[in-house]
Amino acid sequence: MIGRRKSPDGLPFRLYPRYGKHKVSFAYKLPNGKWAFRLSAPAQNKEAIAEIRKQAIERAEALNGDAIEPGTVAALFERYFKWQDEMPVDSEMRKAQITLDENERESKPLIKVFGKLAPTAIKPKHVYGYLDKRASQGAPAKANKEIALLSAVLEYGRRRGELEVNPCRGIKYNPTRPRQKVVQLHELDLAIEIARSRRSTDGKESTSAYVIAALCAKAAYLTVSRPTEMRELRRQAIGDAGVRVPVGKRKGGHMQREKLVEWSPELRSVIDEALSIQRTTSLYIFGNTSGQPYTRSGWNTNWSRLMTYCEEEAKKREIAFERFTLADMRPTAVTDRSDEGDERLIDATGHSDERMVRTVYDRRRQRKVRATR
Repeated sequence: MIGRRKSPDGLPFRLYPRYGKHKVSFAYKLPNGKWAFRLSAPAQNKEAIAEIRKQAIERAEALNGDAIEPGTVAALFERYFKWQDEMPVDSEMRKAQITLDENERESKPLIKVFGKLAPTAIKPKHVYGYLDKRASQGAPAKANKEIALLSAVLEYGRRRGELEVNPCRGIKYNPTRPRQKVVQLHELDLAIEIARSRRSTDGKESTSAYVIAALCAKAAYLTVSRPTEMRELRRQAIGDAGVRVPVGKRKGGHMQREKLVEWSPELRSVIDEALSIQRTTSLYIFGNTSGQPYTRSGWNTNWSRLMTYCEEEAKKREIAFERFTLADMRPTAVTDRSDEGDERLIDATGHSDERMVRTVYDRRRQRKVRATR
C-alpha cells in the first residue's frame, strides 16, 4: 500500500518524480507495483522538465480518474478562466486580476460539489442545498460569493449555447449581517506604534512589513480608499497638490476615474515614512520587499500577526482593542466624516451617488439631529 507523501509536491496520486544529476523523470506506479510510464528530460533543460511534468500529471490524472471530463461543470470552469485570461486587460468584460485570483480559490469547493455534473443537470434546489450546507459550516457570506461565481460561469456557458437556463438566476442568497466595526483612532495608533517598535527591536528588514501595513491602513483612512487602491498605489500618484488615487471600481462602459486627495501634514508624513523604509525602489508606495504589491494572502498573513501583537500589548496595558482590517478603514473614515458633517462624501469615496455610501459605509450607531423647534 502506498503511503501519504511526506512532503506534498502537488503531484497526483501514484506519480513520482526523480531528480538526478543528469536527468529528471516522472513515473507512474500501478497498484500491482509495475511502472505504467516514465517521462524523462535533461536536468539542465528547465523548459523540457516543465513540459514532461505537465504531460505526466495529465496522464496520471487520467489513470486515477481525476481528469476533467468534457461537457462537465469542471470543464466549463476551465474554459471560463481561460476565456478571462485571454481577454485584453482593458476589456470591459475582463475581471480584475485580483478578482480572478480570488475566483480561482472560490472555484475549488464548487468543483468538488458540481464538477462532475453536466451544467444542465444543476437545478435551483442544488444551489439552495449548497448555500444551506456552507451556511451550516459557518460560511454563509463566502457561500454567497461562490454561488455568484457559479452563476457567472453558467452564464458564460449560456452564452456558448451549452444551457438554456441559468439555475442561479433568482436565487435568494444567505442573509448576512453587515460588518459594523468602526476603528477607534487609538486602535490605529497602537497598530502603528507596535509595528514601529517591532522593527526597531528586531532590527530586521522583514519586520518593516508591519510598518508598511500599518501605514497603509492609516493612508486608507486619510484618503477614504479601498484596500486594493492602497496596496496598489504607485509612486507616480504623488504630486505637488496631493495624491491621485485611481477609483478601483467602476461600472461597465464607464471611463477610469481618479480622485485627488490634497495634502495634509498627516498624509504627507505617512507617505514619506512608507517611502523611506522601502528596501527597493519600488513602483508601489506600500509594496513588499520585492517591490511588488502584496498579494491578498501575503497581506493577510502579516496583518494577522500585527493584530495579534496589538492584542497582547493592549491586554498588558489594560486598554480596549478589537481586531480590525484594512477594509474597515474606508467605512471608518466615512463614519467620522459623516459625524463632522462632510457634504462631499461621494467625492471622497469616488462613488457616483450617495446610496452605497449611506447604506454600506456609514456605520454610525447614533445620529445627531436638532430639535424641530
